[in-house]
Amino acid sequence: MVTIPETFNNKPLICNWTYHAKDGAVLGVVGRYQTEGEKKETVPFFIPNGDRWKPGIELKPRPLFGLDKLAECLKDKAVFIVEGEKCAAALHSLGITAVSSIGGCQAAKQTDWTPLNGYKLIYLLPDQDEPGEHYIIDVYRMLMVLDAPPPCKVLRLSELPPRGDIVDWVQSWFDGWDGYAPIAEDRHEGLKQKLQTELKKAESIPTSWTATTTTPCHSINFNWSIPGEIEPKTPKVQTLVPELIPEPFRAWLDDVSQRMQTPGDFALVSVITIVSSLIGAGTGIRPKEFDDWEVIPNMWGACIGRPSVVLKTPSMKEPMQMIDRLQAAYGDIFEREKKEGDFDELLNASVLKDLKSQLDKAAKGTGKDRVYSPQEIDKLKHEFMQMSEDAKQEPARRLLKTNESSIQSMTLLQNQNPRGVLVFRDELTGLLAKWDREDGADERAYFLEGWNGNGSYTDCKIGRGVTEAKQICISLLGGIQPDKLIKYLHQAQRGGNDGLMPRLQLAVWPDEPKDWQLIDIKPNRDAKQAAFLILQRLADMDFMQFGAIQNEQDSRAYFRFDDAGQAVFNRWITELQTIKIKGEDNPLMVEHFGKFRSLMPSLALIFHCIDIAD
Repeated sequence: MVTIPETFNNKPLICNWTYHAKDGAVLGVVGRYQTEGEKKETVPFFIPNGDRWKPGIELKPRPLFGLDKLAECLKDKAVFIVEGEKCAAALHSLGITAVSSIGGCQAAKQTDWTPLNGYKLIYLLPDQDEPGEHYIIDVYRMLMVLDAPPPCKVLRLSELPPRGDIVDWVQSWFDGWDGYAPIAEDRHEGLKQKLQTELKKAESIPTSWTATTTTPCHSINFNWSIPGEIEPKTPKVQTLVPELIPEPFRAWLDDVSQRMQTPGDFALVSVITIVSSLIGAGTGIRPKEFDDWEVIPNMWGACIGRPSVVLKTPSMKEPMQMIDRLQAAYGDIFEREKKEGDFDELLNASVLKDLKSQLDKAAKGTGKDRVYSPQEIDKLKHEFMQMSEDAKQEPARRLLKTNESSIQSMTLLQNQNPRGVLVFRDELTGLLAKWDREDGADERAYFLEGWNGNGSYTDCKIGRGVTEAKQICISLLGGIQPDKLIKYLHQAQRGGNDGLMPRLQLAVWPDEPKDWQLIDIKPNRDAKQAAFLILQRLADMDFMQFGAIQNEQDSRAYFRFDDAGQAVFNRWITELQTIKIKGEDNPLMVEHFGKFRSLMPSLALIFHCIDIAD
């Protein structure tokens, strides 16, 4: 309950309006104080003082009135902008989404209008006087500088008296309403129909509103100067320190970044993503001590940087050479197994031919009546069933990474590679652009599901039949340019967030090196080979030999924290939930931090597996 004084400057409180944030939290209250026959006094109370609020407002920019109503309004619906809380509250009473700003006609430029980014249509309702006109003009110009300016129309209500507004218009149809109390529900339908009739007369924005000069409500002329270029500023990034690199990879990755003169972040994120894909769905971690919540450690990594400046592609390809080498070794194994399989297929065909010959003979029967022996038929059937059970499965090539991303190809690969697959794209932009198209929506959803690491998928096509993957586990690695990434971040902020961007948990954008040096030394091949052997062991690791647990009802082996690790995790996730996420206002960042619930235990498991493979 928000408490404000019942009187102010010896004037009684007539009405008050509470300002809410989008989540419903109280931001402050505006009170209207007025003695009959005297000038009204509208006072903002936005400074908390115990269980009361002090007059004044320190918020910059100022919030809109009606943010909580706006949060419930889909972006494909229309929103009304009026001057003053009284007018907005009248529309709220009718169930209509409306907003206004604190401070009347002079307040438009002090207000945060960004919540209206990307809305389908805005109706601007000016009061019937010169200050009201200037207010709406100022509002329109503020809307036009948003990232996604909403289309606007001007609604001039019919037969308004001088200085009249939407409240006066409602009162002209509703005798006895004081302008403050909620409008009776039996009046809603009739008033809405009349307002709908008015909306048909809504006008386009006058060209004069976009002119370079105007007379704002304080009656001082000013000129709009030619806007200068806004240079985006990015905060300085903390430098990657060697202690953050897993010790078995430290010498190798240091050698890579030194020779290339690139930030070590790119190579580190690449190798961590690769390791996560090698572990994949082979094991998981249950972060809570008793709960069965399980996290699969597959990761999505993105290396962000300007093209041809920070050498993000060569930095990624150095670790990718390792997985290519490992995949080639599995290819050699597959070729040998395929040749053995070809021989087994010939043998099975020969045995089947002989079995068929015996079956043909037995089916003809013996003697004059050609009676066949059921015992002989059962014996041949048993031999056939035994041969089918003993037949070796056709060898499947183990693929660790792919550049293909179609649903059908990915499902086939997932079926043949139960631990999952790493999808590598030198430039992620091409993949994101594909997913933006209508024909890419299903693939986008497929990848979002694959990020979880424990889903399943069944594909059924008439020509191809049924392809089923009991386990869908997708790791993703690629590079992206900052200006391309910004487009997708803006898209997510404007209501197009389906969780894709927050899934890029290992996204790094390091500062560009300032002191470039010519480095021409031999690669540290010993360190590189040591790293390769770790990756090789991880690819074939039986995790249960190293402490993973698996009971009869478990679909995979899993690890838990030891006592010390459990204490660290419990403190960490409590701080994440109660402080970090709770104190964040940006919805996109809230979701990003929300994905940290799986990021932290995933990294813990990855680092543990690297240590045991070393």
